[in-house]
Amino acid sequence: MPSWLITGANRGIGLSTVENLLKDESNFVIATARDINTPELQALVAKNPKVKAIPLDITNQASVDAAVEAATPLLPNGLDYLVNNAGKNPQPTTSFEALDLEEFADEMTFSTVAPLRVSRAFLPLVKKSELKRIIFISSVLASSHITFLMAGQFNAYSVAKAALNMLAHKWAATLKYEGVTTAAIHPGWSQTSLGEGINEWMAKYAPQVPHFPPEAAADNVIKISQALTLEKTGAFWHFDGTNLPW
Repeated sequence: MPSWLITGANRGIGLSTVENLLKDESNFVIATARDINTPELQALVAKNPKVKAIPLDITNQASVDAAVEAATPLLPNGLDYLVNNAGKNPQPTTSFEALDLEEFADEMTFSTVAPLRVSRAFLPLVKKSELKRIIFISSVLASSHITFLMAGQFNAYSVAKAALNMLAHKWAATLKYEGVTTAAIHPGWSQTSLGEGINEWMAKYAPQVPHFPPEAAADNVIKISQALTLEKTGAFWHFDGTNLPW
């Protein structure tokens, strides 16, 4: 029974990932979020014994520690997939000259320090599992080959996700020797509140780019995660299963 833990699982791609995973009865899913009492998540928990909801604020060490303590009895064979999905994008179209620097610093912390905090805390459970996979949800905008083409769009977000990619790539070099596979995954441009800031720009300048509903983006994440191998650990994955340039 593959086990999964998803952060930011109360909405968007996170919630859809939980929903999609539950279509396979062999999966066991732990859905985490700062607020697990949303109607959508609670409805899933109420009707399916293969999912458990645990509160988890990825910015708070005490909350992370409590989540590990709550999850451990549920994972006697360890945690196969840790999916760091929680994200934020508070200044989607703000220029670098106009960025609120405190908000930018908070976003950088949320996108790098917080996933490291969570992954470090759950690492013993990941190492205990059979598959041993740590996933970081990234963005194609973290690629220097792509983001330059989208001048002025998602400036802070691009920088934060590029830093997250380096975390996934750099850590992979040592985790590989312990059998742990890491990956940064771009799930595709999704129809969620996080991705809405560039709708007008994309319609004008990149109408050919697919705009995925959350359930399709979630399916992309699941398929890539399931296909990962230790030999390609630390890679940056596009939603179609190809590798993106850094």
